[in-house]
Amino acid sequence: MAFCGKCGAAIEQGVTFCGICGTPVQASPGGSPPPPPPPPVYYSPPSAGAAAAPGMVARVTNILTNPKQEWGVIAGETTSVAALYSGYIIILAAIPAVASFIQLAFISIGLFRGAMTYALIATIVSYVLGLAAVYLAAFIIEKLAPNFQSQGDTLQALKLVAYANTALWVAGVCNILPFLGILGMIAGGIYSIYLFYLGLPVMMKTPLDKVIPYMIVSAVVILIIQMVIVLVVGAITTGALVGSRVLY
Repeated sequence: MAFCGKCGAAIEQGVTFCGICGTPVQASPGGSPPPPPPPPVYYSPPSAGAAAAPGMVARVTNILTNPKQEWGVIAGETTSVAALYSGYIIILAAIPAVASFIQLAFISIGLFRGAMTYALIATIVSYVLGLAAVYLAAFIIEKLAPNFQSQGDTLQALKLVAYANTALWVAGVCNILPFLGILGMIAGGIYSIYLFYLGLPVMMKTPLDKVIPYMIVSAVVILIIQMVIVLVVGAITTGALVGSRVLY
C-alpha cells in the first residue's frame, strides 16, 4: 500500500490523487513510506511569576515580627493599587479612625452637645484624606527616587508606604484613650520609621549610603502632607461645630 508523501494518508492502488490532501501520487515499486509522525506536543504550564500577597493578618504579623525577611517577600509579590487598598490599606487605616471616633463620641461626650455628629464628621474627613495621603506620599517618594540613585515605580513606593505604616495603624487602637493614644502614636511612629528604613533599599533599590538622606526628605514630605490634613480636618470640623451650634 502506498502512502501520501505529504500528509501520510494511506492510498489505494490505482489512485492518482490523495483523497485527503489532493496531492498527486507518484507510484513507486514499494510505495512511499509514511512520513514520520509529528513530534509530540507537551503541555507547558504558565509561569507562576511572583507570589501573591498573603492574608492581611499574616502580613501584619510578619512585617511587625520579622520585617527584614518580609520586605524581601513583599518586593517580589504581584499586586495592584486597587488590591493593596481594598485588601490592606482601607482596613488597617480604619483602626485609628474608629478608635478616635469612639474616643470623641463617647469618652468626650461631656464636652459637646451633639458630640456624635462632630466625631462622625471628624472621623470621615480624616479617614478619607488619610487614604489619599498614602498614595500621594508614595507618588512623591517615587518621583524623588532618581535624586537618590534609586529606582522603582509608584506601586513599589505604595507598598513601601503602606506596609511601613502598619505599626502606626495598629498602634492607633490606643486612640480610644487620649493619653494612651499619644503614647501609641509615638511608639507606632518610631517603629514605622524603622520599617521604612528597612524597606527603602529593598523596595526602591536605594544604595545604603543614600538611605538616610532619602528617608529624611521623604519624612519631611510626609510630615507636610499630615500637617495639611490636620489643618483641613480642623477647619471642616470646626465649621461643622459652629454651624450646628453644638458648643455650650
